[in-house]
Amino acid sequence: MRSKIHLGNPKGGRFEMKNRRLQMHFPNTSSVFFKLLSSFIILILVPILIFGSLAYFLFSNALQEEVKKNNELLLKHVHVNIEQKMEEVRQTLYQISLTVDVDPGNPTKLLDVSKTLNRIKGTQSFIDDVYVYYKEKNWIITESGLFYPDYFFDYVYKPETNDREQLLQKLQDRNLFQDLGTFKLTDGAGSGKRYIVVLSSFPLYNAGIRGTLVVLINETKFMSMMNSVNPSDAQTGFYIVNEQLQTIMESDANHFNVRFSDWKLQQFLNETLIESPSNRVRYNNYFVSQFHSNVTDWKYIAFSSAAHIFKPVFFLRNWMVITSLFLLSLGVMLSIFLARNLYKPIGEIMRSFQFDMSAVDWKKEKKISELELISSHIHYITERNQHLMQSETEHISLLKDYYAKTMILGVPEERMKVRPDSAAGFKYPLFSVIAAKIEMTDPLSTTFQQMNFNSRLIEVFNQLLNNDADISCMVTNIGRNQISILANYEQEDKLTLNLQAAMEQISGLPEKVRFSLALGIGRPCDDLLTVNRSYEEALEALNYREVDKTIQLIQHQDIHFVQKFVDYPIDLEQQIIGNVLSGDYAKLETVLNETIDRNRHAINSYLLLNDLYNTLMATANKIIQRSSGKKEEVFDEAVISIYMNKEMTSLESMKDSVFGIYRYMIETLYGNKESKNYDLKNQMIHYIESHFSSDISLTTLADHFNLNPKYLSRYFKDQTGTNFIQYVNRLRIDQAKLLLLKEKSLHIDEIGEKVGYLNKNTFITTFKKHEGMTPGKFRELSTQNL
Repeated sequence: MRSKIHLGNPKGGRFEMKNRRLQMHFPNTSSVFFKLLSSFIILILVPILIFGSLAYFLFSNALQEEVKKNNELLLKHVHVNIEQKMEEVRQTLYQISLTVDVDPGNPTKLLDVSKTLNRIKGTQSFIDDVYVYYKEKNWIITESGLFYPDYFFDYVYKPETNDREQLLQKLQDRNLFQDLGTFKLTDGAGSGKRYIVVLSSFPLYNAGIRGTLVVLINETKFMSMMNSVNPSDAQTGFYIVNEQLQTIMESDANHFNVRFSDWKLQQFLNETLIESPSNRVRYNNYFVSQFHSNVTDWKYIAFSSAAHIFKPVFFLRNWMVITSLFLLSLGVMLSIFLARNLYKPIGEIMRSFQFDMSAVDWKKEKKISELELISSHIHYITERNQHLMQSETEHISLLKDYYAKTMILGVPEERMKVRPDSAAGFKYPLFSVIAAKIEMTDPLSTTFQQMNFNSRLIEVFNQLLNNDADISCMVTNIGRNQISILANYEQEDKLTLNLQAAMEQISGLPEKVRFSLALGIGRPCDDLLTVNRSYEEALEALNYREVDKTIQLIQHQDIHFVQKFVDYPIDLEQQIIGNVLSGDYAKLETVLNETIDRNRHAINSYLLLNDLYNTLMATANKIIQRSSGKKEEVFDEAVISIYMNKEMTSLESMKDSVFGIYRYMIETLYGNKESKNYDLKNQMIHYIESHFSSDISLTTLADHFNLNPKYLSRYFKDQTGTNFIQYVNRLRIDQAKLLLLKEKSLHIDEIGEKVGYLNKNTFITTFKKHEGMTPGKFRELSTQNL
C-alpha cells in the first residue's frame, strides 16, 4: 500500500496541505550496516580497548616497579658487604701509614716496615698483599724484601693491561685514598692469580711525599663476595668500574647480554646527578642502576633483566590486539547479518503503516535517524501486540468465570447462550460442583481481608486441581464468603484425594487470620446442563457441617438424613410471648437462656442451629403480628428483616441475634426507640471519626454493628441528614485542610493518603468539589492570607 502527499494550491506564497499522508522511505542496507557497525564499535569495542589498555599499563608498570626494587635491593647488599670491607681496608692503610712513614736511608727502620707488612698480610683475610713504594729511593718494599720497580712489575706483579707507565706515574704522585685510581695486576710467578690494586700516599697531613702504600686484593675472594650478594640464578648482575670506565669486577651471574659500550657507559655515568649517589635508567630490556662508592673511585652498576616480565606483558598486548580484531570481525559480520535480514521484514512492516502528518513538523521529522524510526515502529508493534494479548487473556478469563457461574447457578436462558464446547476444554465424563464455605472467626476481620483470603484459596484450588492429568476445573466466587468449583474428572476417588490435599495445604497457610472452612461435594452427574443439581446438593451438604470443626469435607452421598427436632415446648414459647408483651426483659432473658441451654448439647451441625434460630424467629413473628393491630408503625420492617434473614455462624452469634431482636421489640413497645437510635447514631459517628483515614466503607460499618448495609444506609441518612459517603468525605476534606496549613513539607498525595484517599486524583477531585479549588490552590491562597 502506498500513500502520497497531496498538496493544495499555493495561496499567498505558501502551500496548504490537505489530507497530507507521509510516504515511508526506508533506509538502504549500507546505511543501516554502517550505523550498526559504528554502534557496535562505540558500545562494545571501544570500552574493551580502553579497559585492556588500562590493564596493560597498570600491569606493565607494576612489573617494572618490581624489577627496580630488585636493583635497589642489590645495591643495598653491595653497600652493606663490599663497601664495609673497603672501609676496613682504608682504616688499615691509615694505621700502616703511621708505621711505614720512615727515613728510607735507615736499614733498621726498613726492616721494621717489612715486618709490619708481613703482620698486616697475615691478619687481614681480605687483603692478599701490601707493599710500599718510596719515591726518593725508587724502592718497593714488601714483607719478603726490597725491589726495584722495573723488576717488581716484570717478575713479581705484572699490570694486566698496558697501564705500567700510568701505574708508575700514579705511585709518584700525591694520592688521596678517596680519589685513587684502581688497577689490576697478575701474579708474575705464573700462578694465574689476579689482584685488584688500591693506592694510598703518606703522610696525609702535609705536602711532603715519602712513599705510597699499595694494597692488593685477591680477585677470587672479591668475586666470591660479589656472588654471595648476587645469586647465580637471579635475573640480576652488576659491574664495578673505575674512573676510566675500566671494568674492575663483573658478577658471574651476568644476564646482561648486550654489554655497555664505552661511550654508552660514559653517557650513562654522566647522567648521574651530583646531588644523588644513585641513578636509574632503562637500557634495552634491562633496568640499570648505579651507585657511587663513598670509599674509592669505584662505581657499582647493578642491572635486572626485564625479559622475564615482558613476556606476560607482551602476551597481554597480543591478546588485546587479537581480541580487538576478532570483535571487529564479529561486529562486521553481525552488522551485515542484521542489515540484510532485518531490512526486508522491518521495511515491509514500516511500509504497511500510513501516518497522518497534518499536525507534524516536517523539518523535525526529517531529522529522525533510520534506527530511531525502526525502533519506534518495533516498539509500537510490540506494545500493540502486548495489549491485544492481555485483552484476549482477560476476555477468556471473564468468559470462563461467566460460564462457570452460569452452569453452577443454573440460569436456563444463559446456559443456552454458552455452549459446553466453548468452555475450558472439558473432556472427562463426570461433573461435580464443590461449594466452599469460608467463615472469618475473627470479629475484627474486614471485607478486604475476606476477599483477599478468598483469592488465596482460589489459587490453591487452581494449583492442585488443574495440574492433575485427570481433573479439570473452574473456580469462581459466589457471594462474599462462598467459593464454588465446577470440576470435570475421570475418577471420583481421585477428585476427593486432591480436595483433601488442598485442605491440608490451606490449613498450613501462613496468613494471620482465623477462619473455618467447609467443603460440600455434590453428587456426580454426566451432563453440564444438570450440574445445578450437584450445586444444590453441595449446599445441602454444607448444612450438615459440624459447628466446632475448623476444616471439614462433606460429601452429599455420606449425609445421613436422621430427622431431629429442637427441644422447644409450647409453655416456653408462651412465656417468651408474655414477657415481651409485658416488657419484662429480665424474665425474657432467663427464658431465652433456658431454651438455648436445652438444645446446646444436641446442636452439632449448622442445620440444627438454623432450625433453632428459625423457631425462635417464628415466635418473634407471632409477637409482631399480635402487636401490629395496636400500633401500626411500632416496628421497623428493615430492622426485623436484618434479624430474620441473618445467617448463623455459631451458637453464640445466634444467641446475640435472638437477644437483639427481642430487646428491640421491648424497647420499641415501651418508648425506648429514640434513645436507642440516639445511642446507635453516636456510636456510628464515633467509629467513623476514628476510622475515616483508613479504607472505611458502608459494608465495613455494617459488619462492625451487625446490620444490613441497605438498612444502615437509610438509617444513617435519617439520623444525620446526609448519606454515608458525603459524611465521610466531609470529615476527610476538613482534616486535609488542617494538614495543608500545618504540614507544609507534605506533598498533596501524602496528605490524601493520611486522610484516607489512596488515589491522588480522587483526592483532588473530591477536594475541588467541596471547596471549589484544588488542594494546591487552597494551600497557596491560605499562605498568602497569612
